Order: sequence, then structure tokens, then C-alpha cells
Amino acid sequence: MTVHSKSVSSQVNYEAQFFNSIDEIDAEKWNNTLSNRNIYLSIPYLKALQTGLKTYDFKYIIFYNQDKEPVGICYCQIIKITAAEINIAALVQRIGGMLPQNIIKRMDLRVLICGNAFASGENGFLFKEGIETQNAIDLVNNAIDEIHYSEKKQGKKISITMIKEFWPASFEAISYLKDKGCTEINIDVNMVLTLKEEWTQFDDYLDAMNSKFRTKAKQVFQKSSRIEIRKFTEETILIHLDEIDTLYNTIVDRANFSFGRLNATTLLLVKKALGDDFYFNGYFIDNKLIGFSTATHFDNVLDGNFIGLDYNFNQEFAMYQRMLYDFVAHALHVKAIYVRIGRTAEEIKSGIGALPVEMKFYAKHRNRIKNALLKPFVNKLEPTNFELRKPFKSEYYR
Repeated sequence: MTVHSKSVSSQVNYEAQFFNSIDEIDAEKWNNTLSNRNIYLSIPYLKALQTGLKTYDFKYIIFYNQDKEPVGICYCQIIKITAAEINIAALVQRIGGMLPQNIIKRMDLRVLICGNAFASGENGFLFKEGIETQNAIDLVNNAIDEIHYSEKKQGKKISITMIKEFWPASFEAISYLKDKGCTEINIDVNMVLTLKEEWTQFDDYLDAMNSKFRTKAKQVFQKSSRIEIRKFTEETILIHLDEIDTLYNTIVDRANFSFGRLNATTLLLVKKALGDDFYFNGYFIDNKLIGFSTATHFDNVLDGNFIGLDYNFNQEFAMYQRMLYDFVAHALHVKAIYVRIGRTAEEIKSGIGALPVEMKFYAKHRNRIKNALLKPFVNKLEPTNFELRKPFKSEYYR
């Protein structure tokens, strides 16, 4: 489907071409715009998600200028949210009872996410240099409206649109989304560790810590010394598919809210798509898989993605902390500068040296009245407070 669109801020005419499958798009035009700038918008990665997540709908958009040249791409996921994805008691407590339990229990929504529910960061759209941010937002907003209209005609109404999620460098430019009727939301911070250039091996990282936290790190390695850590290949993932699913779901079931669930098959497909850039470790005790961790390497970043663990072993073997230290060790190995380890467990993550980075996303209810009601509701979803630990010697923080 091709739709003519206009950037309000520039009054320039563009075309937007819509696709329901990654297999339908013109790969050359998509890649021409992408220029290897975002691994989460690469065709192999997107194909892995589409193949593995059978219950999701996906939308792919290519924008063209007046000369029919591709100038931008956009990626959306449409996810069905029910009470099964929500820890009802936790959500009601967090929003102070603004949304009654009986409403949450009946919740059945289709949510459009411009971006990726399973990867933090600005993974929803990308434009070539020369396209102003306001022009890009106009085009993306128009495209999302077109998807909404098309889905509604088919009897598949979208309740909420989310555009996620932006790093501080983008805050000023992306705030233009508020002019498009979106509500700005401050979500929980992303914990990011910055590795010093002089840290060429893990011992350098440990040596930069103060004595208290260096001792804690050594205690983690001592407690986890019985764990056998295996680098998972496609073959070993396939062998342990059922166990990976169980361990992953253990984590998701403990969360207050989840936009949906991945599965071991999708992780296998991502491994096939990204190869060595997709780090996948299995943690074993007496040949029993008790945990796994994954991360994606691109540019100068190691982006921690998913973990799974058996909590029966977590405290005794300090599994979670060991996984965090292993992320650091792998980041040093691939010469990354930043280790992004996401939201949740911020205090523990700060214990390995990660610092909080503020992030924002934007949401809009498709019904104007309900969108007005959405604003005070989402304003209650403030970032979680936590005690920030500072494990390094004082010179690190100067």
C-alpha cells in the first residue's frame, strides 16, 4: 500500500509505502536508508522477530521524497495486551488506585509500538541525513495514523500508540511529538556502564573499584565458582529450547508488566541472524541449565537484552550478579565502550558501576476523550526510586 503524505513543517510531499511482512519490502531500498546504522532495524533481525513471534502483527514503512528516492524507514509492532501480561496488584499499588482492579482485569487492548518492545532505544524510525527531525516526526505520525485507519476498517482497532524510546540527546527535538497529541512519559532509567579506554581486561575494571566493591565482586566469583558457563551456539540453543523458555518465563512472570513474551525459538532465530554479535551464555550446575543471558553487540555498545534464571539457585550462587560481571567481561573482549543493561534492579546494576540514564517515550490513546484521561494516568508512572551505589574510586566520577 502506498500513501501520499506531507510534512506539515516543511510542506514537502512524500510517499509512504506500507508492508505487512519483511519479505514484501524492497531490501535494497530499506538497506540504502539504513546504511548499517541500527542492528535492530536490520532485515535479518526483523525477519527473526517476525518468524518467531506468530501472534504479533508487524508494519514496515519506507518513505520516499519527490524524486522517488528512499529517505526514511519505520518499524511498528502491534501487540495484544490482556490482564495476563499485568501484575494487577503491583500496578494498582503503583498508580495509587487511579485505575480500578475490575477495569484492569477486563483489559484487552491492541497496542501499536513504533519501535521494539524487546530492545531499548530509538529503534522505531530512521531517516537519511538532511531530513529534519520535525519532518521525520510528521511523516511517522501520518504513517501511524494511516495504520490506525487501515486496521480500524478491518475491525482490528488499535487502542494505544506508543513511540519508544528516546535518549537524552534526542529529548529537545523529539518533544515535537507533544504537538501531535502525544503524552510525554518519563520511564524507568536505563542503567549504562561506561568503560574506560585504559581498561583492556577484566582485572583493570576490578582494579578501578574501591576496596569494598572489589571485595564484593570477588565474593560473587567465589560463590559462582561451581557454575559452568557455556557459550551457546545454534545447536546448543536448540537442545535446550524448553529449558530456556521456562527460565525466561520465570523472569517475565515476576515483572509488574510485560508488553509480551519472547520465546526460545525467537532467540534461536536471532542467534542465527546475528551470529557472534548476539552473545548467548548458558549457566549450568551439575549439567543442569539454571540460567542464561543474552546481549547484542553493535558499534561501541554491548546491549544486554534477556536473561532467564532459576531463582532456587540465584542466592546461593550469586547468579544474577555473575551475569552482570560477565556482560562487562564480554564488553571488554569486544572492545565496547558502553554496557547498557536496561531497567529494573537498578541498585544491583549500579553496584557494577552502571549509572542511570533518563529515557522518555510518547503515548497516545486513539480516542480523544480517553487520550485526555490517559495523561493523568501515565503521569503517575514515575521512574522507580533506588539507592545509587558508586563502586569505583573517586577519580572515575570526575
